[in-house]
Amino acid sequence: MQIRFTLIFTACVFSAFVFFVSGCGSSEAKYIPSEASAKESLNAALKAWQAGQAHGPVKVDAVPVPIDIYDARWQAGKTLEMYEILRTEELDKHKAFIVKTKLKDEDEVQEDTYIVIGNDPLMVFRKQDYDKASGVGGGDGD
Repeated sequence: MQIRFTLIFTACVFSAFVFFVSGCGSSEAKYIPSEASAKESLNAALKAWQAGQAHGPVKVDAVPVPIDIYDARWQAGKTLEMYEILRTEELDKHKAFIVKTKLKDEDEVQEDTYIVIGNDPLMVFRKQDYDKASGVGGGDGD
């Protein structure tokens, strides 16, 4: 139930963000963080998850704005055992990172794609959750 509420809330936030960007006549580019800022935000979020921080906004000294992370697995209480940021890509003008992840109590190491958007707050989405929030594809939540 809470995951469904969060996904609906995330979809509303994402929709408002898209509406704001397209409706204000301002450039979408100002809502796309630099690669360095995006990577630092992703690293901070994943490090907080790995350290056992409860799901929610992440604040670190190295990043002056809050970091909101949208990963249904973290919200569901799963624990990140390890991660490694493998490479950077561009996905629909957004900075995307391919990350090797392993969750505690799961045998499989997988590659996930994370997308970083916004500027205050910075928003880090696992691609499956981003797709769900934006209405693209079904996304499986895992």
